[in-house]
Amino acid sequence: MAKKEAEMFHKQAMSFLGQGEIQKAIEFFNKATDFDEEYFPAWNNKGIALLELKKYKEALECFNKVLSLNSLDKMVWYNKGYTLFMLEEYGESVTAFDNFLYSYSKDDDAFYKYALYLQANGLYHLKKYDKAVEILRSLLVKDENFREAQELLNQISKETGIR
Repeated sequence: MAKKEAEMFHKQAMSFLGQGEIQKAIEFFNKATDFDEEYFPAWNNKGIALLELKKYKEALECFNKVLSLNSLDKMVWYNKGYTLFMLEEYGESVTAFDNFLYSYSKDDDAFYKYALYLQANGLYHLKKYDKAVEILRSLLVKDENFREAQELLNQISKETGIR
């Protein structure tokens, strides 16, 4: 019964989220997890809603909760990596993206490409320029029009002389 209730509140929360009513969505995600604390879709989507509000630490708590319940969830690793990047926790962000990229098989879709870009950007902040350049070059082979990747590669080249 609790799982059905959680699913119902989660569905309502997703509807509110889709309408841009983020606070209302968070209320319903909370109701879902109140009924079933292990209902990880509600935790993940609450984290996404909190990202919209730039509440990164709270979002990170949600993504960590998902991982404690279901460590095989591929997209939560992406969400966690992104959140850590926004919190300027670059080392942990790079590791989270490693976990995402290792398990995510669609290497030509937007999530995969952006994860590579954010990982390279994290490595840049950690001053691991050679590895960042390697990732960016491979990314630009896949998508030569990836403007942010080209800009980061140019920035690294300007700062370090690495081409």
